Amino acid sequence: MPLKGKLAFVFVVASIGVWLSVVTFSGIGLAAVPVIVMLLLDQGFPKKSKREVAFSVSRRVAQSKLVEGEPVLMELSLKNDGVDQDRVELEDVLPAGVLVKRGSPRMVTALKAGERATLRYEVSLLEPGEVHFGECVVTAQSLFDLTERRIDLVAPVSVKIYPRLLTRKVLAGRAKALSFAGSAPSRYKGGRLEFMNIRSHIFGDPLRDVNWKASARLGKRLVNEWHSERGLDCVLIVDLLQGNVPRAGNWSGRKDVIAASYELAHALVGSGNRLGLLVLGETPVRLQPGFGSRHLRVLLDRLITAREGNVWSAKSVDGFLQKFFRNQYRSRGGALFFVTATPSAEVLDGVRSLAKKGFACHTIVVNTLEEEGQALTSLRLAGGGTLAVGKRIAQSENAWFESRFGRYSKVFEWTRNGGFAEVGGERR
Repeated sequence: MPLKGKLAFVFVVASIGVWLSVVTFSGIGLAAVPVIVMLLLDQGFPKKSKREVAFSVSRRVAQSKLVEGEPVLMELSLKNDGVDQDRVELEDVLPAGVLVKRGSPRMVTALKAGERATLRYEVSLLEPGEVHFGECVVTAQSLFDLTERRIDLVAPVSVKIYPRLLTRKVLAGRAKALSFAGSAPSRYKGGRLEFMNIRSHIFGDPLRDVNWKASARLGKRLVNEWHSERGLDCVLIVDLLQGNVPRAGNWSGRKDVIAASYELAHALVGSGNRLGLLVLGETPVRLQPGFGSRHLRVLLDRLITAREGNVWSAKSVDGFLQKFFRNQYRSRGGALFFVTATPSAEVLDGVRSLAKKGFACHTIVVNTLEEEGQALTSLRLAGGGTLAVGKRIAQSENAWFESRFGRYSKVFEWTRNGGFAEVGGERR
């Protein structure tokens, strides 16, 4: 009800009370006077300003880029652009996957006209990706909390969450540990890998290869001969299709899929290979093959901002390669790396089709059974016996798919605590 309507209602009640007092020669009607006075004070009468209730809000975040699990300070500044307020409540609406570590996203305060109040709290973001903060709610309440006004405000800011790099396994012997070898000269450390022999100098040999000690001893110019580092043209194909990413409550297997993809990408680029990216999800995210740490950073940004979806399918990989990676598609060169948390017949069909066309395929199965079991236990959705039976069934299903993938590709299993292990081989 608008203010004028409320005041009119108060005056009508007052008139009726006075009339009752006169007619009955008693003070019965005067009992309404305290209620009338409380209503007038609650509405700010007679000192009510002509200005309306108005607020503005701004947001500041301490870091816009951080690693998963790291705390970050969030600040919301609320300014009163209207009349004095005796009680104002500010509440920040948190997006999914945000955990409050310290403080509270809610504040209650009094604000005079033109004053500011700042809400500070610390959050932790648990899953790699780009998190958008924006919506907040301001509630202005009257003096006796008889009426309130709710105002929705927006103060947008984005925070990018990067996965922790787990380098302890795959980088121990660089990507060579996984038997990834290419045919193109690598840019890693100048394209040289290990010393092979000493031979006589030939016109055109670089000066840095001259072995000055051996040349001085034998009286003729000799050079060191090196075995050249070879690199691959690789494409990383990440499965973020809606039904292929396991979920249980607030837990999601997307975190492990991105961590495994990043670890593999870091190993391949670090050992001098050219690497491209294709993410299957809400939209096809793609990146042409490239070298170096700068390219790796771009690849990681594309990876963490990719969203899950069910528009595309693994059967579309062949068409994407033909459209976006034409030269490699025609030559059937390099290697394809499929990363999936849920081996499925659809992904198997994609690997089989590309392997038959001459591509060297590798399948990385991200094993999330331990994390999924812990999430189900915390939600009390499965007891010990039920969980053990479900885990054995899931392991059997993975083993069956891995044996089928093994007919057309090399198969590796990845776990967060154990790294990469070739199926049928030793963990690396």
